[in-house]
Amino acid sequence: MKFTGLLAFTALLTTTFTTAQQTYVNQSGRMDFAYTKKAASQPAAGTQYFIELFNPAKIDDSNEITLVRYNAYSDEMELKIHDEIVVLEPKEDMMIRLVNKQANYTFTRYTNKEGVASQNYLVVISDNPNLKIFKRERIYLQPEQQPQGGYDKYKAPLYKKLDPEYYIQMNDGSIVPMSDRKKDIIDLIAGKEKEIKNFIKENRIKVSDDKDLQLLGNFMSTLL
Repeated sequence: MKFTGLLAFTALLTTTFTTAQQTYVNQSGRMDFAYTKKAASQPAAGTQYFIELFNPAKIDDSNEITLVRYNAYSDEMELKIHDEIVVLEPKEDMMIRLVNKQANYTFTRYTNKEGVASQNYLVVISDNPNLKIFKRERIYLQPEQQPQGGYDKYKAPLYKKLDPEYYIQMNDGSIVPMSDRKKDIIDLIAGKEKEIKNFIKENRIKVSDDKDLQLLGNFMSTLL
């Protein structure tokens, strides 16, 4: 049975708790977030995570540190509290920033590649006031396969990573799919095709590389 908990840290109360990886100490301010008990997962080979380990992170504007990891199979942000793994209850446009800057996540609305309005955790790749690029990480469970003939072998269930999907938002518009074709990217900003094309060529931008997309997004933001 699921339960919902609320952690509230205030300046009137200093709370300290320790996990195997991190000690949390509240000295001032307030941090409130809700969480639910994590449901059991189906045993299978492979992994449900792109980043396997829990990492220290800040949730929204809080200065408090919480251990988190993103489950790309269930689209859940897992927290580690008192050595128990629980699931963060997401809020609209909630931001989770890893302290080591390995990744930043936001829970937001967007239109997926099938044209369907969706809401999930997205990785923030390039973050500028007028242009943002996001990545959707996905893992699916390949079901077990029973042998169909004498030469077939049983295949156990397996968690498998899917290719990432990229999305873009310009001038506070909707978050929409971002093409992986350089020609389409060059045409994203009318009248600036030449500048974008030259930047991609001079910097050898790979549109499937997160660091390159961060550079490209930062540059394109100067053209808006």
